Amino acid sequence: MKKNYVKKVCICAVLAALFVALEMLSSTLGKIAFLDNYQIPISCFPLVLASVMFGFGWGTLTAVVGSFISQLGFGLGWGTLIWMTPTILYTMSVALLYKAFRKSDKTYILSIQFFISSILLSILNTVAMYFNNYIYGIPYDLLNKIFAVVVSLKLIGAIIFAVIFAFIIPPIVKKLKKLIKY
Repeated sequence: MKKNYVKKVCICAVLAALFVALEMLSSTLGKIAFLDNYQIPISCFPLVLASVMFGFGWGTLTAVVGSFISQLGFGLGWGTLIWMTPTILYTMSVALLYKAFRKSDKTYILSIQFFISSILLSILNTVAMYFNNYIYGIPYDLLNKIFAVVVSLKLIGAIIFAVIFAFIIPPIVKKLKKLIKY
């Protein structure tokens, strides 16, 4: 029993580190832009992997650790908590939806789950931007931005993001489960 726990801790630590590295890479080289400045969050891949492989608790823990470490580069403050929240809630939604759909690995079901989660992430990032700007006294029209997220071309980006993850997650999880035997 203890051996499985240690394996999960190590794997989640590696996934959190991968999240941080991908966050740094995407902010250094610029995120992958897609239509209307929609940015595909490539850094979310390790978090999705942790949530699907190990469930809600381990996925959330991976998101908390990874997002906290990635925010350290910006300094600690209210912004740290504000910008950690969307990533953590996104990861929680992935894990909950995966469990709600009975851990199905069917591509169309995973696509629906990841689509819902990615729209949620876009909305949560918009709300985080609002609170961040509110704290620093910068005007920000939250309702117009949320409407733009839901109705704009970001919807197409969310569909593409969901389909990509739906195709790549199941074979990777299957292979990792064979290799790791947790």
